[in-house]
Amino acid sequence: MILMYHNIAENAGFNTVSYAEFQQQMEYIKNSNKYQILSLDDYVNNIIAPKYSNPLCISFDDAYISFTKFVLPLIKSLKLPVSLFIPTAFAGKSNIWDTVNGYPEIKILDWKEIKELCAETLVEIGSHGVNHNSHARLNKEQDFEEISNSKKIIKEQIGVEIKFYSFPFGQEKDINKYSVENLKKCGYKAALTTSWARKNSPKDIFCLKRIEVSPKDDLHSFIVKTESALDTKYYKQKLKNILYKTNILK
Repeated sequence: MILMYHNIAENAGFNTVSYAEFQQQMEYIKNSNKYQILSLDDYVNNIIAPKYSNPLCISFDDAYISFTKFVLPLIKSLKLPVSLFIPTAFAGKSNIWDTVNGYPEIKILDWKEIKELCAETLVEIGSHGVNHNSHARLNKEQDFEEISNSKKIIKEQIGVEIKFYSFPFGQEKDINKYSVENLKKCGYKAALTTSWARKNSPKDIFCLKRIEVSPKDDLHSFIVKTESALDTKYYKQKLKNILYKTNILK
């Protein structure tokens, strides 16, 4: 299972889990003894060659500045590995893809701050594209450039060769038919989506599914969301994807 977060702050809000709830969630997965908490690299290796029965990893999209203030101290104290995905054109800026639609502005880490995170052994840096575009809007060449250039920019800025990509928006309708081919060409090891599921298999390596933790999740709903025997949201999303493919939903 891969947990997906965006922003952490004192109070819950748009795309933002409160620090108090986040702390309880992290302490629960650490202390429950139900999970083997892995880096994304180890998680992907475990899909290919299973070693752990209940692997879990933690991911953050958009690289908001709250990561260094709220997330980093907690994961270091609990010794939890996490992955952080950078929308490269917006380093040091903010979530323009949200603010244009009237949502609150959230600041993004700059390259100096991101480079400092490279010294943290528990933090793995990945790409969240260049322009935070839905790949469905891109032609084959644009899709390749988004995937390739983001990798190059991160290498130039922080000197790290990245392995992982997180699709902006990340639903099935946001992934181009050329994207997996282009990810492989560019040397990525795996890619993450926002599609909902607790488990991944070898066929999912370039479209790994995640469980989004929402601002409304308290510890009880977090446990239900991650452990319930009936994954109702998974089936709701499967239905929604069918409706998108048949153009009933736009």
